[in-house]
Amino acid sequence: MLTISTVLLCAALLWVPGGLAAAAAGLRGWTLAAVAPVLTYAIAGLLGPWMWKVGIPFNPVTFAIGTVVFVGLFALARRFSPGAEPADRWPLRAHLAVGATLLAATAFGAAVLMTAMGDLNAIPQDWDAGYHANGIRYIAETGEGSLYATGRVNWYEVPQGVFYPNAYHLVGAVVFKLGAAPIPAVLNANTALLPGMLALSLVVLVKHFRRRAVTAGYTAIAAVTATSATYDNLWRGPLLPFTVGLALTPVLAVVLDRYLSRPGFDTGAVFGGCAVGLLALHSSTLFNGILFVLPLLAHRWWRAWPRMRRELVLLLIPAGAAALLCAPHLLGALTIGGQIQLMDWPSTFPVSQSVGTLITFQHVIPHPQYWLSVALIIGLATLSHLAGLRWIAWTAALFGVFWVLTASFPQPWVAKATSPWWNDQFRLIALACVPLVVVAGNGLTWVHDHLDRLLRRRVPVLSSIIVLLAFALLTHGLYFRTNVNQAYRAYGYTAREDQSFVVTRDEVRAMQKLGELVRPGERVMNDRMDGTLWMYAIAGVQPVAGHYDGSLEAPSIGLLQARFRDYDRDPAVRDAVRHLNVRYALVGRGWVRQWVDRMPGVRDLDRESFLEKVYENADATVYRLR
Repeated sequence: MLTISTVLLCAALLWVPGGLAAAAAGLRGWTLAAVAPVLTYAIAGLLGPWMWKVGIPFNPVTFAIGTVVFVGLFALARRFSPGAEPADRWPLRAHLAVGATLLAATAFGAAVLMTAMGDLNAIPQDWDAGYHANGIRYIAETGEGSLYATGRVNWYEVPQGVFYPNAYHLVGAVVFKLGAAPIPAVLNANTALLPGMLALSLVVLVKHFRRRAVTAGYTAIAAVTATSATYDNLWRGPLLPFTVGLALTPVLAVVLDRYLSRPGFDTGAVFGGCAVGLLALHSSTLFNGILFVLPLLAHRWWRAWPRMRRELVLLLIPAGAAALLCAPHLLGALTIGGQIQLMDWPSTFPVSQSVGTLITFQHVIPHPQYWLSVALIIGLATLSHLAGLRWIAWTAALFGVFWVLTASFPQPWVAKATSPWWNDQFRLIALACVPLVVVAGNGLTWVHDHLDRLLRRRVPVLSSIIVLLAFALLTHGLYFRTNVNQAYRAYGYTAREDQSFVVTRDEVRAMQKLGELVRPGERVMNDRMDGTLWMYAIAGVQPVAGHYDGSLEAPSIGLLQARFRDYDRDPAVRDAVRHLNVRYALVGRGWVRQWVDRMPGVRDLDRESFLEKVYENADATVYRLR
């Protein structure tokens, strides 16, 4: 029951605040459903930083009050906006069919992830998860909604802090405060919703651009089938705010076209709010959205220069208002320019393999997703059937070029060109795959239509059922096992038998024991790389090292990582221990990366007389300074 209630609570907090704002602005139906989560992140992402600047804590009560204010502003924008929404072109049976398909797709995506997790409380084992988990708990416990809050657990010695957009964490903090679930379950409840969220965004994209319901349904199925579109970024990292933003990015195209087609305070407020929501999730997410809609703008403006000039002016109005509201985000992003190291991941694919990997939806999975690729190729051959949505193929091509560059070209300029995505192949192939699944949905529609003509439409839904069943059969259950195996890598998959979990159940028990022992204000010495940083998210205990990232490490922290075991012999170590108020130490078993070794400062602590062992199990040991 706790699993169901946590997922339902997370869904309610994503859809209700933004849904009320969207309804106040005049949105209804499918568009309201897709826009609601983006506006929720916009509301939280604006309230947190601005309230902190005036001394108001962020918590469920202040979030609710702020939501009421935003709903009122959207209602005011609607009141002073003439015009009405265009008529709905889908008949009732189409709405029902797409709704049923979307529910099935959402259930499928959630089943993939829940099967991989095994339990909603499972701890994601890779690099980024601990940062997001600690950030959510810190906001929930302190009420600090600033754009530097998520890094406080690790960079507490950095005077200015480290900027990181926090809409994802702010909403997660409300879920944690209102529910009874631990932090890992809060992370996982949101994660379980992401494939369905992507499917919903793409359904609304197809509908808005006046395509058929059958295309929307097939697109939803393709969206939750493609491994690289979602699941790869939910084990590797996991890239949680990025994947949330990716699932919501298609909504930006819908609200942009809606605003340009009927300019008004209401449509402009919704467009600006969605842009703010993407930016509040992560700075790169809005950049992704801008690139996503560039082909749409080119499609609107092709051979229509007067229209381009007029609409460029129209875009400046909500963009300027959004920039003012997001001043803390924009100024904060400028502060990290010299703090982030330029990444240059190995480029090992020949160009032919890069292109082939993209069109067969195979990045790191063992086998190509051939049948999804067949649907894509048919969809490309019949692209004209997408009519006003043809531009989506150019969006895929644009991100596909970046993918091929980072996968196949090792030149330094490529790392600079792809630096908004940290030169990361996982991010870029996901950005290309999302528009590609729309084209694949178009390909499945072509198959459906030919089968429909063959059957002479004797039973209206028979063709849809046959195509879906055939596709599910050919893909061995929509590649269910392939996707589970990928997602499982976040929660316990091991490539070699000698690899271990980063955070085991016994280590969790040791952290919970620390929660009983450690007093407020005391810190626990730990190895930065062994997963013990999760002690804060799990037990509320402050570690010396709060994330695997040791950049900008304060001298006192670096000294303890290197020489803590010299406490008896080094006055500088004793000074650092007093400065950080260290009273306990925790040593775990596994490492987040298998090529790292134990930090020198916490090696062989059993031999040190200044420590006494107060708790031990198979995977973790807790020491207290004598």
